[in-house]
Amino acid sequence: MGDDADLAATVGRGDGGVPHGERLAAFAEAATRGAEDLPEVRARLLEAVGPEATLLAAATVGIFNGLVRTADATGIPLDDGTLRASETFRAELGLNEYAGAVSTAARAARVESADGAADAPDAFSAKARDDVRRLFSSEPSDR
Repeated sequence: MGDDADLAATVGRGDGGVPHGERLAAFAEAATRGAEDLPEVRARLLEAVGPEATLLAAATVGIFNGLVRTADATGIPLDDGTLRASETFRAELGLNEYAGAVSTAARAARVESADGAADAPDAFSAKARDDVRRLFSSEPSDR
């Protein structure tokens, strides 16, 4: 704790100050998107870090994809503390532009409202339903 982190790597810029960070980020991006060049990207990562680290990277990508998709599909927003603490870097990195950020935007609107009304409309509910349908469709190409 206490070390500065280069969060730009989370959106594909730089290496995050991590050994082989650019290759790790490229692998995570290719695996997440199901990119055509995934075999080549995976081979470059394997060459750089070896089979054990490649396996750990693949497991980490899988776990995070599952967690993020679940959070997005069910509309889980950031908690108040994280919402406030991450405001600057979310804006700087363009994270508020991601589809999943709609839940957090709705949460932020409720947090910022003068009365903090709990009955504020859930603007993300229709999108969440669409995401769930897409994620669990019978055709992998629809995902």
